[in-house]
Amino acid sequence: MVRQFNKNIDEQKVAAEFAIRRAKINRLAVIVGVIVGAAIILLYQGLASNAITMILLVVVFISAAYVNMKVWRCPLCNGHLGKLYLGLKEPKYCPNCGIKFIEERPMIAPDE
Repeated sequence: MVRQFNKNIDEQKVAAEFAIRRAKINRLAVIVGVIVGAAIILLYQGLASNAITMILLVVVFISAAYVNMKVWRCPLCNGHLGKLYLGLKEPKYCPNCGIKFIEERPMIAPDE
């Protein structure tokens, strides 16, 4: 169900806030990747026990899920934006209120 929003909303401000939130999620993905990679290396090298590594990975997973639930939301209606594909498939519109996040650019044929 798509909610109606106030027509006086500045879509550029909403799109800018969405870009900020998307950047936060991308930074989180890099941090999680580095921590998971470091945990695997420490485990492989024998510098950390299995229990410590598993606790670290569980804490990282829970923290990432929490941040995803808090940050990956529509700036206008605060509805969750659904699955996160880390840049592979980003929402162009909010599935809840329908506000546009990303301006669709027409495909331009190269000059011949």
